[in-house]
Amino acid sequence: MTRAAAAPRPTDDARWRALVSGAGRTGRWIVAHDWTGSPLGPLRDWPQSLRTALIICLHSPTPAAIWWGPELVLLPNDGYLALPDPTGPQLPGRPGAAVWPDAVPALTGVLTAAEVTCRQEREVDSGGERRRLVFSSGPIVDATGRSGGVFTTVTATVTPADRATDVAEATDVDEPAAARRPDATGTGTGIPAARRDLDPPVPHQHGGERRRALRQAEGLARLAGALSAAGSREAVTEVVTTVTPTLVGAAEVRVAVATAGALDLTVTGGSGPGRLAVADDAPLARAVREETTVALPDGLCLPLRDGGGAVLGALQVRWAGPVADEEARRILLDAVAGLCSQALRRAELTASARAMAAFAARLSVTRSTGEAIEVILDAAPMALGAALPGLAMRDEGRRIRLWHGGLPTGLIATFDDLTIDDPRPFARALRTGERIILRNRAEFAARHPGLPDPAGAYGMVTTVVLPLLDASRRPIAALGFGWSRERPLHDDDLALLDTIADLCEQTLERVRLAAAEHNLVTRLAGRLRTSAAIGPPGLEVATRYQPAMSGLHLGGDWYDLVDLDDGRLAVVVGDVVGHQVEAAADMAQLRTVVNTLIRSGVPLAEVFPRLTGLLGVGFLGTCLAMVVDPVAGEAQVARVGHPHPVLLPSGRPPETVWTGHSLPLGLVRDPVPVTTVAFGPGDLLVAYTDGLVERRDQAYDAGVTALHEVLVPVRDQPVEAIADTLLAKLSGSDDDQALVVIRHVG
Repeated sequence: MTRAAAAPRPTDDARWRALVSGAGRTGRWIVAHDWTGSPLGPLRDWPQSLRTALIICLHSPTPAAIWWGPELVLLPNDGYLALPDPTGPQLPGRPGAAVWPDAVPALTGVLTAAEVTCRQEREVDSGGERRRLVFSSGPIVDATGRSGGVFTTVTATVTPADRATDVAEATDVDEPAAARRPDATGTGTGIPAARRDLDPPVPHQHGGERRRALRQAEGLARLAGALSAAGSREAVTEVVTTVTPTLVGAAEVRVAVATAGALDLTVTGGSGPGRLAVADDAPLARAVREETTVALPDGLCLPLRDGGGAVLGALQVRWAGPVADEEARRILLDAVAGLCSQALRRAELTASARAMAAFAARLSVTRSTGEAIEVILDAAPMALGAALPGLAMRDEGRRIRLWHGGLPTGLIATFDDLTIDDPRPFARALRTGERIILRNRAEFAARHPGLPDPAGAYGMVTTVVLPLLDASRRPIAALGFGWSRERPLHDDDLALLDTIADLCEQTLERVRLAAAEHNLVTRLAGRLRTSAAIGPPGLEVATRYQPAMSGLHLGGDWYDLVDLDDGRLAVVVGDVVGHQVEAAADMAQLRTVVNTLIRSGVPLAEVFPRLTGLLGVGFLGTCLAMVVDPVAGEAQVARVGHPHPVLLPSGRPPETVWTGHSLPLGLVRDPVPVTTVAFGPGDLLVAYTDGLVERRDQAYDAGVTALHEVLVPVRDQPVEAIADTLLAKLSGSDDDQALVVIRHVG
């Protein structure tokens, strides 16, 4: 069973093609050329980062070029092709190895991020004057942060004898390309030449206009560089509102960011409000809502789009007074908007990746189905900017049970009688395993004519239901959520939905298996460890065993109670190293032998040496043996490597029962020290294994202190309640736990 695929989205690039065609001879050639068999592929498939960079390059008044892809395919502007000193006929669209082989290593370094930028120089003769051309290159980064190409700009310096004052004159050569001289320096670096069948370059522009255009190109480069380092939406909008006013000569620049599916915008820059409803009549809201450019008397509002056409926000530029709608100004603003859009999309993907990492981390530590559902409902919508999450599972018979994260009462009520054969999205996804995406409520009405639409009634526009499958690819749950404004879901959004579903599926399967294993281990452990609920008059006894929570851990912890004559009770608590079947087998054997030795009347000091003599040293562990005599009002304690028991005298604070040192279980050959403590009416004794107090993230003594602190408030409760409280308050261990609580009741 596979997830439903998204329908392909058409690409509207008429505006982009017009901008490219209007950018000189090279631009017209690029649009007219058939790129199908080239490394770049058909023009319609060119990525947004290449499209934006190409507009900036072709409209730049200074020589500039793009080197795209691993082959470094050349896409120059007219000024670059007009550079002096050709080495032979060259064409746009050719790989860098054929156009400028000496530059390929440096350009490849920029492309692969081995170098941030590169700079190359050479001197040339142009009309009898010496010029030094400087080629500066930097990466072109897409919305995901990957470098797809290299952007090169060319500037020139001239000798003092040259009266020219602006760098752009290095490109304004009226002489036909075929008549230009080869490199007089003989360095042979192979600067790309003008294409012979392209029209000659444009004539000289006015020097002031060229200088202004040069400043704009440099400003775009600064803006692109600053945006490439902006890692969040806040950083992106700060860069745009700080750098753009100088670049476009504006009095005010504001940026509105539209969170996918949200009803309001976050606005940065200027003196207006920081929040703006999408339904507002303000120009920024209109540009987002209507997805079109809004003209102002003194400026423009442009929508900011991602590569798939979805609106990410809007850019508002205002000047000090009314301005004419000049093509050059529109081209510059389109370039700024394109750079801003790429940076916002990159920041959005970065934030989503961080949210997904946090989601995965939270899921990884869940230990039950309830915990997993709680995390899914809380964290999955956060990673998507969604609202009103709900998770459905099959209940008894054909009924469906819904877990939710704060759904309105009226919406919850619509699921009260939901069954598996209901045609609505939750039931359908749970029944068929189909991913259901309803981009708006019209789609719901078309798919479910005549049915009530509770999600739409509570303000949802786009809704999604993800089936969650088990290891056999059968649906076990369905996760639903929505957005209060229509959200286009592109390929990367759908991939994100699949990732969320996969994480949820793995977690639910993991905790299900863990719960099944835990139940199996608990039942088996009970068979191995159960002692009769015995105890002489005058004593109350509670016993507990809790296996480790991770994996099929049939551990080596045990307890045992042995009824002795004269009203005495022997208590044994032990721990064999290991968590597999072998440890359980060792535990069963040790428990049987210790029980037999104590019943046979072997003195407490001799029990563990006798055990070693009978079984040898083929095991390792710890053990505590106590003989409690309520009549004499005392308890004898022998310990081999085991945690010390805790005594809680009536009316006094808890204290550790210290005993003499001994080797661990399995290594004892000499009699062990026996400690006798007073144990009178109202006193408590607690014996336990180290799993109760030992944690990886804290000192052992801290765990013992915590045990003492938990005991004090519950000291007067029944021993069964005390045992339950200890396990509940001291939970979180990766080890199994055995516990015996004894009270002298007089």
